[in-house]
Amino acid sequence: MTSSLESIGWGREALARGEGARGHLPDSSVARLLVMLWEENRETQQAAVRSLPGGNRDCYYEFNYGYFSESFLRELRSRHSPMPVEAEARYEAVVGVLHDLIDQSTRDIRAMSGMHYSFLSSALYLAVFATCRDALLTTERLRAAPLHVPLCGLMWNLSAVSGTGRLNPQDTIQLMEGAGRALAVMPPDKMPELWAALSHTNETRRLAVMPALSYLSDARSVPYLLELLPMQKPVIAERIVACLGRLGDARAVPLIHDFTRSADWPLRRAGKAAIAAIRRTEKEEPVRTLLRPSRPNTSDLLRSAGRAQHTEPPSEMLHVLPDLPARETRNG
Repeated sequence: MTSSLESIGWGREALARGEGARGHLPDSSVARLLVMLWEENRETQQAAVRSLPGGNRDCYYEFNYGYFSESFLRELRSRHSPMPVEAEARYEAVVGVLHDLIDQSTRDIRAMSGMHYSFLSSALYLAVFATCRDALLTTERLRAAPLHVPLCGLMWNLSAVSGTGRLNPQDTIQLMEGAGRALAVMPPDKMPELWAALSHTNETRRLAVMPALSYLSDARSVPYLLELLPMQKPVIAERIVACLGRLGDARAVPLIHDFTRSADWPLRRAGKAAIAAIRRTEKEEPVRTLLRPSRPNTSDLLRSAGRAQHTEPPSEMLHVLPDLPARETRNG
């Protein structure tokens, strides 16, 4: 029988592999890990919560200050005790706790932006930022799409308070980037708040969520980005164009091409770079083809097998032709 710590290890590995969204499936490693959050054994419970923000099969995540662990477990016990019976309900309970932690961090950061620091407020500062950072890492690993709403809210607030001079800019940037990474791994069709933010009439709101563009890697984002692109000012359009170039989807080329003639030099440069990146992707990831003689026993050069289906074994697809008899000359 698999021990509790072994189940936690496999769950931690599944999270590291990007399988966090499977936590609602009862037979998944992530679901078995989440069960351990309700264990009465304190050591098992702590091992489970340490597995949420980081680590893999062999390595635990090391908390900075440990505030997330206590905050998470306290909230989980107060709101969801006893443990929900169904795996899906347990997953939703964990997601709900994360939602509340991110919302609370957002409110606390907003409040701290108006504080004059003392020893106690400095301790509060460390607690808030450490808890928020670990909540973002857990959100990224669980890939819980409902959390895109508090993530966008956090980014808006961080953007609003970043100019107060009361918060360390490195800390706010770290949280903005963490929220962007967490958003980027969610299914594009499950985060309407992000796309709404990128089309908001308030440019500050659009700028606030731009860190997510640096991490998007799902080609399903391309239609959303193409729809948003024409309405943007150059500073935001430049980031969207760069994102489309990184995604490497040829569908974006016609629209991006319009920006290569922009009067804004950074945007014009970004458009040219994006098209070059897409063309490079097409060359680096072509349909894998094999070469074979166009006709047996001929001196023709090799030709590409292209996309056509063929039944020849790989060993026959590319080989050296046998020596052919010399052609007769007209005088011969």
